[in-house]
Amino acid sequence: MELSSRLVLIGTVHGDPRGYARVLRLLERLRPEIVTVEISRFSVRYRQAWEQRWRRQLQKALAELPPGASGHPAIRRVAGQIILPFEYRAARDYSRQQCIRCLPLDLGGLSRRHLPQYGKELLSPANLRALLAHGEDSRDDPVAREFKRARWTMQNSAWRLPLQNSPETRRRESFISRRLQRLLRTPGRIVHVGGWEHLASWREREGFRSWLADQQPLVILADEADLSWEDQENL
Repeated sequence: MELSSRLVLIGTVHGDPRGYARVLRLLERLRPEIVTVEISRFSVRYRQAWEQRWRRQLQKALAELPPGASGHPAIRRVAGQIILPFEYRAARDYSRQQCIRCLPLDLGGLSRRHLPQYGKELLSPANLRALLAHGEDSRDDPVAREFKRARWTMQNSAWRLPLQNSPETRRRESFISRRLQRLLRTPGRIVHVGGWEHLASWREREGFRSWLADQQPLVILADEADLSWEDQENL
């Protein structure tokens, strides 16, 4: 596929177990000069400082649960939640391989509120027992279902996400779009990696995609990494 856009937006499903490999594969195909990620600098630093302690706390809590609890889908999601998000790890590793910049682009308000609660709430034995109590159909693939919803949303131009009323969401998307616009003043391709819902248009035609419309970004969903470039042209 011949790519002309200098700005590419990769939409992910947070918690995708294949997400790291998918994002890395797309970056290797796109060969950007700068990679940005929907994560704050605060979140990166905080997670790096606490990840090992969270891992030990999870293992201690699992010792109080029935054998095999670690294989439950909900517990696996918790285990994925306490490590650096795959979006950032893939972007970081690619940038190190290619000696290019990897920039966290987000405000830290949500992280400052929620990350300190992981040890008290998310990883508590009571919470893990509650998650185990809710059975899940192993045949259901929530990540594939979410990508299907994302693709339907992107392809149906008459349908838009409801206006994201949260002032914080508006501030975050405005901040990231302004930073990307400034980065585009320099030569080379920029790839931004983030949750797909931030890449969909709002009903009132505001938000991230609308604010970047003049840059004519190319939007790719992360699961397209499973296809060849030729197959992607037919999506």
